[in-house]
Amino acid sequence: MYRPDAWIETENRKIMDEMRLRFLTIDNRKELDWVKSLYETAFPADERRDFALVTELLRTKPEFQIRLIEADRLPVGFLSSWHWNGLSYVEHFAVDPACRNGGFGKRALQAFLQSVDTPVVLEVEKPADDLSRRRIGFYERSGFRLSDYPYIQPPYSPELNSLPMCLMWYGGDPASFSPEAAARQLHREVYGVGV
Repeated sequence: MYRPDAWIETENRKIMDEMRLRFLTIDNRKELDWVKSLYETAFPADERRDFALVTELLRTKPEFQIRLIEADRLPVGFLSSWHWNGLSYVEHFAVDPACRNGGFGKRALQAFLQSVDTPVVLEVEKPADDLSRRRIGFYERSGFRLSDYPYIQPPYSPELNSLPMCLMWYGGDPASFSPEAAARQLHREVYGVGV
């Protein structure tokens, strides 16, 4: 018996098999325009910097990277990250709403985690509602742990607000993870605070 959903499942599996993370450079204008559009719709103003500053970071800071998530050579999401000696930080991670719940985010995050050789930290909203709890659950299912450290994300610019957030981390010895040290590094390197 023909089942359209079985065909869709087969096609999604085929596309998933062809999914990849591709590093972007400042020369990837078309792809960066696509990332900008998703970035500005996926994140509230207080949780992002002006995209011109994102491209400036990409041009001037080798520790900052943007990976385009592609499936069947089409963009489905992106992940921006920072990499230092001993720590990586996922700053922004988003999948196109039309592609969510298809496993792209899980697979892209797993590929990213396998590509780095340091512990990884990220910020998440406090578990105040169903959406934020689901987001935390997504990261926990990928092996991240939620820290109870009282973390504040500094504003990206003077006209924006600081935000109470949570830190999550992946990899490394849990006994040696210091949320205080990670917060200081993020504040100094990403937000320019406490320099």
